[in-house]
This record gives sequence, structure tokens and C-alpha cells, in this order.
Amino acid sequence: MASVLRGMRLEGISAYAPGHVVSNARVAARLRLERMRTRRSGRLSAEEAKLFETSDRWVRRFIGFSQRRFCPEGEGTIDLATRAAQQLLARLDASPDGIDAIVFGSVTPSHLCSPPDAAMLQDRLGIPLWLGATPREMKGADVSLACSSWVTSLMLCYSLIRSDMAQRILLIGADRMSATINWRDRGFATVLGDAGTAVLCSAVPEEEDWFSPARFWSWLDGSCADMIRTPAGGSARPNPTARELATGQNKLAMDGAAVRSTLVPFVGGPAVEAALSKAGWSLADLDLVSLHEANRTLNASIVDMWRKRGFAGRVLDAGGRFGNTTAASIPLALALNPGHLSVGRRFGLFAFGGGLSASFALGTVRHPLPAFVELGQA
Repeated sequence: MASVLRGMRLEGISAYAPGHVVSNARVAARLRLERMRTRRSGRLSAEEAKLFETSDRWVRRFIGFSQRRFCPEGEGTIDLATRAAQQLLARLDASPDGIDAIVFGSVTPSHLCSPPDAAMLQDRLGIPLWLGATPREMKGADVSLACSSWVTSLMLCYSLIRSDMAQRILLIGADRMSATINWRDRGFATVLGDAGTAVLCSAVPEEEDWFSPARFWSWLDGSCADMIRTPAGGSARPNPTARELATGQNKLAMDGAAVRSTLVPFVGGPAVEAALSKAGWSLADLDLVSLHEANRTLNASIVDMWRKRGFAGRVLDAGGRFGNTTAASIPLALALNPGHLSVGRRFGLFAFGGGLSASFALGTVRHPLPAFVELGQA
């Protein structure tokens, strides 16, 4: 018997961000404190001292963020995801019983090796695993591809539904990026924030499909891996030295200038053209786009290149109020802008980041998309 090809829709989307708001001024103050501590422990060169220097004006001008939100101690990625997923199911009045897969996009797993966040979320949501004495099939995956994790996870969800291997998937994009900050380096200290998102992806008849296989496009370039990396703490170097820990070698590091000079012309030009060509679209066909919000000034450069090539639509983002939330950034932007996700509009979702990597998805809104946002209280 031939397999049935399904289409996929987004049935609803929700986002949660913790209540602890951190302004640019507070980040600058924390960096100054770290500079003082470093000076007490030894000499600090003029070049090294620059890594601690920032201000609200500098961040707004060169990064475009005004604030970000951090989890309290004791909470992790799984807590962000649980809040977003519980809100989504409650507001949609959807039972966990119908979910047959969880795809969890994140680069900050709650536990280093095990248990996977997808498994923990199944338990927290009470998704049933038994039909009487028979185990009920339940698929799950934790997906990690740097800042491309969420769109890559969306592609996996589509693949499962398209091939009739799943009917209703809970797609998570969540990261506690504050846990990765090296407070000796403004490169990421001024950028990162925490948030969790949840999307319910459901099977529909093929003629109601929001996407298609031709509307997903991905790319990897490991020759640029050193541009964004965590030098120590992984399986290649599982036991950082005391000095490496003291200098934040187990935290994220980035060559910002190299990332900008590589990704802006690539995403702004050949990458988007290749993705659109595969789909049979042009930039002029897009009503809406959402870019991974790594840096708003970087994104503005990309969008400017697109506008010169014919893009005249709207850019959906989080307005610089949540920082770079990695796997949560694109779904957070969508949840914050529900009024623009009207039926019939064509959209592009563009993620790019470490690896280097990129993952794009193009689609058409074919059903109403309820969106919900919860901001925690300080």
C-alpha cells in the first residue's frame, strides 16, 4: 500500500520569557565588575581591557538590543519549554493525548548528556504512553544546530508529517542562553537572552499544505567552525583547566567581525537566491520575513540587500527587547506579531549561525494562526 503524502500546518504558537529584565546598563555594570576582578588577579593589557567595555549607547548602535531576560538560578531550558508548551495547549484547549512526537530545538540542553529535553517534556506535559496494555508509539528528538536549530527542527517536523510518520507534533524552540555567557567578553554578554517557544504542527490534506519539500533549504560550512565556538568543556576537552574556567573558555566565544563579513553577504545574496530558486519564488513574492535575531544591525544589512533585490514586505522581529534567544528567536518574533500572520500571506523564515550553518523555510499561511505570549513577573 502506497504511503499517504500529507501537508503540514501550524495550529498555534506560544512564547514564554522569564521576568528578570536585564538592561544594557546592567550588562555594562557587570562587565565593569569583571574587569575590576580581573585586574586584581593580574595584569590586564589595553587590548584585553576593551573586551569589558560597553554602554547602553554602544549596544543600541552596534547590536540593536535594548534589553534581554534571564532565568533565575535553578531554572533551565526545560522550564522555559514547559511554560510555553503548557500555555499553548491550555489556550488552544488541546489535549496532550493527541501529540505523537516532540521535536525539541535547543543548544542549551538542561542536562549535558542525558536525559534529553524531549523526554522530560513528555513527562511534564503528561502525554500518555500506553493504550491499555500496549505501549503507544511516541517519537522524539533533541535537535541542535546552533542558531539554525529551530528552522531545522521545523524541517524535521515537516518530514515526519509529510511521510505520514506523525500526525501532531509539538515543536519546541527554547534556550537558556544566559548560562553560556562569558562575563569577560562583551561579544556575547551584550547579546544573549532566555526564552521558550512551542508550536503545534498538525497534518492536513496535501492541498492545504503550508510548505512543500522544495520550500526548505539548508547549508553547512565547517571550515568556518572556529568563528563561533565553545573552546573547552565538550567531549573533545571534557576537563577544562582552572585557568580555562577562570577565563571563560567553557563559554561561547565569537569572532564577530568574521561572522558579519561572511554571513551578511552570503545570506543577503547567494543563499536566499538559492532557496527562492528551489521554491520557484522571488524576493518580491514574500509578504513577511523573520530572521534569527542574533544582531539587529546585522539583520538590517541583510534586509537592505534584499530590498535592493525586490523585497517589499514586512520584517517580523522581537524589537530588540529579548536579545538573541537562539532556537527561540524566530518563533518568538512570530508570536509577538500575530496580526501580520493572516491567511494568504507568503513568509520566509531565515536562520543562520554557528557551524557555520543556515536553515531557511518558505511557506504560505493557509489557516488562522493563534499566537500567545507570556512574560514572567520579576
